[in-house]
Amino acid sequence: RRRGRGAGSRSPRGSARAKTGVTGDPAILWVGRLTMNKDPLTVLDGFARFLSVKPDATLTWVFSEGVMEPAVRRAMAGDARLSAHVRLVGAVSPADMPAYYSAADIFVSGSRMEGSGYAAIEAMACGATPVLTDIPSFRAMTDHGRVGGLWSQGHAQSLCDVLTRVAAEPREQGRERVRARFDKALSWEIIGRRAVAIYREVCAR
Repeated sequence: RRRGRGAGSRSPRGSARAKTGVTGDPAILWVGRLTMNKDPLTVLDGFARFLSVKPDATLTWVFSEGVMEPAVRRAMAGDARLSAHVRLVGAVSPADMPAYYSAADIFVSGSRMEGSGYAAIEAMACGATPVLTDIPSFRAMTDHGRVGGLWSQGHAQSLCDVLTRVAAEPREQGRERVRARFDKALSWEIIGRRAVAIYREVCAR
């Protein structure tokens, strides 16, 4: 499965925001299906709590499908703050995804499990700070939370706390740190080298 390539396609933040309509301080982005595994309702709850800390924050949802879309819309309709600060975009063409990643300050995920996490990798390629669930694949991507932050899956207050910490950090320094992490550990070249090394080790055995 391959989404729009964020890697190598960073856009200037100003032009990316103008193109996508992503705004907010901070601007938070979600990319993925609206399913139980992605736990969108906990993310909504955590974001609602975060609005008490950062009332100018926004959450943009990019998604192609999901059985939980009606539940998400109901939760938004029942909270005036969410209705005002959450935007459901729906499907976006792969060619336009780098602009969304580049426009975002923070990339959020509520996944209960992930084999890898393509969207998070692509967001990091464009400098969006990852705020991800504390699961094995995301620990590896974020250097155990040293880049961005990890929150306890299913716990909205944990998400709020991590968003609060990340939002308080200098924005541009954070983007540079995220991009450096991508270049060091997550680029296709680096992943390819690791895969080849693993295959060689297996063959040697």
